[in-house]
Amino acid sequence: MSTLGRTAIAALVIVGLAGSASAAAKDEDAIKARVASFIDLFNKGEAKAMAAYWVEDGTLVNPAGVMGTGRAEIEKVIAGDEATILKGTKMTMAVKHVRMVGKDAAWVELEHEVTGAMAPDGKALPPMTFHVPCLMVKKGKEWMISDARPYAYLPPPPDKMAAAKK
Repeated sequence: MSTLGRTAIAALVIVGLAGSASAAAKDEDAIKARVASFIDLFNKGEAKAMAAYWVEDGTLVNPAGVMGTGRAEIEKVIAGDEATILKGTKMTMAVKHVRMVGKDAAWVELEHEVTGAMAPDGKALPPMTFHVPCLMVKKGKEWMISDARPYAYLPPPPDKMAAAKK
């Protein structure tokens, strides 16, 4: 193969890679915008509208282990959380990582902070941070949640346990 032929093939590969990187960046921006609009709904307490962000057969398992399958059940899980532990809270959420899985799916890792929660005795709880791994899929032009599993990290082990592992 001539030098010109190799150069042409290399240029096509580079253009193809740049195009896919550009598409991935656009998808990541669209995912971030979708997350931002979800946060707005959470802070307004709109469980039904939040559940509409899931695909029809999507799943949600909240940090207490309550599972909802399908939008109607997911709405019940969200509404139950909003009526109890999340009552009167506000949320922020940051997209920490997006890994595209093909062109219509993405593994998304979110950091979710909830403030304003109250303990059963009525005392204010400190801000709670949750990690939210979720699978999002592109339906038409919208990114939808397929599966989400918010959870809190366990506290780090005591120093003695950490030292024993060394």
